Amino acid sequence: MSMLDPSTTANPTPAATLMNLEQLAQYLGVTPRWIYNNHQKLGIPAFQIGRALRFRPGDVDAWLDTRRTN
Repeated sequence: MSMLDPSTTANPTPAATLMNLEQLAQYLGVTPRWIYNNHQKLGIPAFQIGRALRFRPGDVDAWLDTRRTN
């Protein structure tokens, strides 16, 4: 199979479903620096891959639900 075969792109790899720092910052409406400085203190679920932080959208949404105020 070639890398452009549609059957290989139907199911994205786990890495394709992870957001980087900039994508998460845009999603949350904050700066990447704010995410970097606060992710541990606030418990934002993250993976460290090498020196980079990655975030699973479903984990971030679940974390946001725990911080919801009425």
